Amino acid sequence: MDEPAQNWLHALSAPMAALNGASYTAPDYYEDEEQADLERWWGISNRAQLLGMLGMADTGHATELAGAYWQYQRCLPSQWQALLDSLEPRQRILHQYAAHTFPDCGPGGTRAWDLARMGYLLRAGLKKSYISLDESLYLHYRLALRARHYYNRWDRYLAGYLFGKALWNIANDSSDEQLAAGLERQGSDHWNRCIVLNLRHGAQDLLAGLPWDMELPEPPRPATLEEDCWS
Repeated sequence: MDEPAQNWLHALSAPMAALNGASYTAPDYYEDEEQADLERWWGISNRAQLLGMLGMADTGHATELAGAYWQYQRCLPSQWQALLDSLEPRQRILHQYAAHTFPDCGPGGTRAWDLARMGYLLRAGLKKSYISLDESLYLHYRLALRARHYYNRWDRYLAGYLFGKALWNIANDSSDEQLAAGLERQGSDHWNRCIVLNLRHGAQDLLAGLPWDMELPEPPRPATLEEDCWS
């Protein structure tokens, strides 16, 4: 796989790199000193745990809103309002969030939040020698297939990540009232603003040179990957 194609794959975790001051395209995420504490933040200290975590690409936090995005794009306005009226308060807030963010992220919703983080784990895992470069590229390619299924351009993918992060920031321990108010304030959150500014200044030209529909040759599945490994 040539360098531009590899850069495209590694750019799937660009919003994570923008948050953490890492490389947008290096296979190892952090090119020099290792700074990713996977054990502290993810509970990952070996290869099996890393590979087991990749299933979040399909079953992660984004599934909470997947149904709301799916329904919003298919309902007539009257049907959507009827649906909102039938929901419990928390689900109504989440469905309204999907409706408000849909114009920017499209039907993919917040899937990019999970996909970008799994790309980060692959790059950090490569740095720690949990996986090989060939394994990382193959698994990145599988992430790319999902990203291209859910999104049709970089800006929607990046928006999906930001909306997913915004929800994750406050959803777990918030009351219904706190959730609604907190979502309204996420646009001014310090770290969310840092991601947007860093992407604008550090990755805008890079992504412009990596078209969303760039041809990505499918790597062969490495024989070293376990048979039950996510892909």
